[in-house]
Amino acid sequence: MKSPNKNNSLNSFVLQLKNGERITFEVLFKVYHDKLLHIAKGYLGSIEDAEGVVQNVFLKIWERKENLDQIVNINNYLFTMTKNACFDQIKHNKVKNSFSESYYQEKNDIQYHFMMDIAASALLEKELDIRIQEAIKALPNKCRHVFEKSRLEGMKHSEIAEVLNISKRTVDNHISNALKLMRLHLKEFLTLFL
Repeated sequence: MKSPNKNNSLNSFVLQLKNGERITFEVLFKVYHDKLLHIAKGYLGSIEDAEGVVQNVFLKIWERKENLDQIVNINNYLFTMTKNACFDQIKHNKVKNSFSESYYQEKNDIQYHFMMDIAASALLEKELDIRIQEAIKALPNKCRHVFEKSRLEGMKHSEIAEVLNISKRTVDNHISNALKLMRLHLKEFLTLFL
């Protein structure tokens, strides 16, 4: 049986929490945070999810502080809240994973059928070719000139540097910039294949 002094101390602690004493809340946080995090990580297996759950438990404690006088055992209350929050998170993760899997499977199926359609593939190839030409034309002049010599004429970077009388590093920079700009210009096509 618990001693009256211990019950009085606990009642006083809960009363201070109920009255919104921040220092008391900080003490509660420091005493229980790591214990609750350990429990949550055991249920969830992910430290990120466990941290989110424990943070929400403490947030709920603070938001519901007016009702804390009904708590007989703060220790059991916090552990039960954490356990229940973990079960809710597990359910949420299952729903999210189920949705993600079905979404990506459906997306992959649509892309697969689209790519298998020969007429659609030919249209896509023609459209892609047009967009590549537009992207090349949109490059800055020097960058476009270097890019065309590399990709269309098949010249090596050192050859381009020699022909244009620029350093190989400048050629490398032009090619790198051209590729970045091309990716940006063609991003909607690139996402079709990811």
